[in-house]
Amino acid sequence: MKFVPKRLEKTADISRGDTSWQSFVKNSLSAVIILALVYLALGLVADLLAHSIPDRWEVQLFDWTDFDLVESSEMERAKEIFSHLLERAELRDLPYRLYVIPGDDPNAFAFPGGAVGVTSGLLKRIESETGLATVLGHELGHHQARHPLKAIGRALIFRLAMSLAFGGSQDSLVKASLELAESRHSRRQETAADAFGLRLVHRVYGHTESSLEFFEQMRDEHGSDEHRWASFLRTHPLTEDRISDLRKLRVLLEE
Repeated sequence: MKFVPKRLEKTADISRGDTSWQSFVKNSLSAVIILALVYLALGLVADLLAHSIPDRWEVQLFDWTDFDLVESSEMERAKEIFSHLLERAELRDLPYRLYVIPGDDPNAFAFPGGAVGVTSGLLKRIESETGLATVLGHELGHHQARHPLKAIGRALIFRLAMSLAFGGSQDSLVKASLELAESRHSRRQETAADAFGLRLVHRVYGHTESSLEFFEQMRDEHGSDEHRWASFLRTHPLTEDRISDLRKLRVLLEE
């Protein structure tokens, strides 16, 4: 019996790996959802680990003793205000220390272990006591919420996860997406620290007059350079937004 092959009907061409746009959208959406869930899970693990570390362990792990200090009248003034805040702050059990770091750029930092650093440029610019107290209280707010520890933990965990997933050549798109997500996380932390600092100033001084001096200076000098369309790229909220939120909080505190 002679074999006659049956003529094939029209079939899908998969030799070039073509897929429909519906499948592409579905697969892309699934990948985004999975990455988002992984990001949230890893971030949650990092934050839980940061909260589980006893204060004494943090002190032992981070001992800041090698800062270049600036001896000046501004430093003595800052230390006096800092001590005044610590008396009423009801903070975690850390050895809080204030360091003044040489530098013209006005800036302040919270380092793990209880250290707070401010640049000499910042001290020269803030005239009011409550204005400087608000900045110092902001950094104490970072310590109270364990933001420095969380930042270190999240960076280590995310880097480890990316190394395991991509090896030595980390995927640039995933890395960029991760940085964007962490920027949003950082902005939330800054907003929380702003509120903590202002509440602390009100508790210590009984008022918040001149407390926004530093933020208003930054708005007047750099406000035109802050584009709202690019705000999602920033690690800090827009200065105008910070001032607006703090003014609303001032109204509540003064009632």
